[in-house]
Amino acid sequence: MTLHPLRLLTALMLMGLIATPTLAGGEGWTDNYANAKKDAETQGKDMLMDFTGSDWCGWCIKLVDEVFSKDEFKAYAKSNLVLVELDFPRDKSKISDEVKAQNAELKEKFGIRGYPTIILADAQGRPYAQTGYQRGGPEAYIKHLEELKAKRVERDEHMAAAEKAEGIEKAKHLFAAMQVVGDDIALQHYKPVVDEIISLDNDGNAGLAKYYQDLAIAKEQKAELMSILRSVRGDADGAIAKLDDMLSKKDLIKSVRQEALSYKSQIQLNMLKDKPAAKVTLLKAIEVDPDSKMAESLRGALKRFFGDDGV
Repeated sequence: MTLHPLRLLTALMLMGLIATPTLAGGEGWTDNYANAKKDAETQGKDMLMDFTGSDWCGWCIKLVDEVFSKDEFKAYAKSNLVLVELDFPRDKSKISDEVKAQNAELKEKFGIRGYPTIILADAQGRPYAQTGYQRGGPEAYIKHLEELKAKRVERDEHMAAAEKAEGIEKAKHLFAAMQVVGDDIALQHYKPVVDEIISLDNDGNAGLAKYYQDLAIAKEQKAELMSILRSVRGDADGAIAKLDDMLSKKDLIKSVRQEALSYKSQIQLNMLKDKPAAKVTLLKAIEVDPDSKMAESLRGALKRFFGDDGV
C-alpha cells in the first residue's frame, strides 16, 4: 500500500523522523518573518516580534512563562496579532542556518540591544512601538499592548491628516505622527517621512528641519562619546581628559553634553572616589537641561549618593 504524500509526511512527523521546530513561545508562533508579514497583511493584524534568548535570558523565559504561555494571551493574540519569535539561543542547533541569518539581519534592522525586546509593527512591517518584559501576567500585558497599539491608531490619524494637507501644515501632521512612534523608530524606519518633513520646512521657520538635523548630529556625537569610553576603559584619568576635551566643544548637542557629564560623574565617583568633584559634575549635568528625563534621573542619583543636601 502506498501512502498519500501528505499522510506519509504526517506519519513521519508522528514517528519523530522529521524534526519540527519547537519555538519557545509555543503554539501560535512562527520564526519565518516573511511569512508572518504576509499573514499580517492578509489578516489585517499587527505583528508582535519577540527578540529573545530562549535558553539563557532570564527575563525572556519569565515573559514566556508568565505571559506568552497563558491561555488569556493566546486567545488575545489569535484575534489580534501575528506572533514572530526571533531567537538567539546559546544552543545554535535549535535553529536552522536560514533562521540564524534572518534573525541576525532583523536584529541589525531593528537596532536590538538587549533581550527580550518586543517590537510591534503594522501589517506593512513598519514598527510603531517597542517594549519588553512587564510584570503582572497576561491581563496586565494585554492592557499594555493595547495602549501601545493605540499609538498606531494615533500615528495613522496624523498620517491621514497629512495626506489632506500641504506645505508646512502637512509637515506638522507628519511630525506629530513621528512623535507618536518616537525619535529612534522615526529615524531608523521612517526616513522618507523625516526627509519630507525637512523638505517641507525648507525655510526652517517651523523648527522641524532643525529638530531632525540636531538629532542626526546628536547620533554622531553620541557614537563619538561611546568610542571615547571604549578606548579608555579602565583608565580613569584618560577618560576624564577625553571627556573634558569633548565637553569643550561649543556645538555639542545638549542631550549629549548631559550624557557626557553623567559618565564623567560616574568615573569620578566610582573610579577616582572623588565625591566632591562627582557632585559638582552631576549638578552641571542637571543644569544643561533641567526639564529633561535625564535630569530627572540625575536628580535621583544625586539624592542617592549625596542625600537631600545634594538636591
